[in-house]
Amino acid sequence: MNLDRKTKLVVLHAHHSNIDYTETALKSTNVEQIHHVDPGLIDAIKNKSTQQIEKRVKTQLEWLASAKPDAILITCTNYSLYIKESEINDIPILKIDDLFFRSLIDFPAATLCFTNPATVEGTINRLKQQPNVKADFQVEIIDHAFELLMSNKQDAYSEVIIDYIENNPPQGFIVFTQLSMHQAATHLKNKGFSVISPVDALKELEI
Repeated sequence: MNLDRKTKLVVLHAHHSNIDYTETALKSTNVEQIHHVDPGLIDAIKNKSTQQIEKRVKTQLEWLASAKPDAILITCTNYSLYIKESEINDIPILKIDDLFFRSLIDFPAATLCFTNPATVEGTINRLKQQPNVKADFQVEIIDHAFELLMSNKQDAYSEVIIDYIENNPPQGFIVFTQLSMHQAATHLKNKGFSVISPVDALKELEI
């Protein structure tokens, strides 16, 4: 990393609440974050073909790359599922879940928790493709939470997650797969639960 200037990182989110999490995770680094939010992709996934979605995402990535950042960070799993490239116009594309997956390599067993059912299949398939991942992962879907996030009710969203884990404590490590779950993860850690979230991996980011 060039210490003479700040590293310029363009960050693409599906929800604005994730901005604070990446800002906090990288606050001690020499990184300038430039945030963009596109909540419309979630609706596009429901109504458009895979080809149309991939075209939309590629067009957006090209636009982000036009700002000439040092790297582009994708915080949304749904975006990651439609990005095959590791770079665009010679600019690296970093996917937060790829960073996260690598942090799970040494886990003997864990429960992966989701609030968005639409991301489960793609996330699990990509996790299985990671080299050296041998853990026995169980999957839990926390119902009635994601719609609260989409309605900008972040606190209520986190409360549903917290209540679910407290009333249905999973075996072993608890893995919160979505960046939006970090607020709940922090609360549960303070109560003694073994929880990790993508923010933990983001703190190890190197550009």
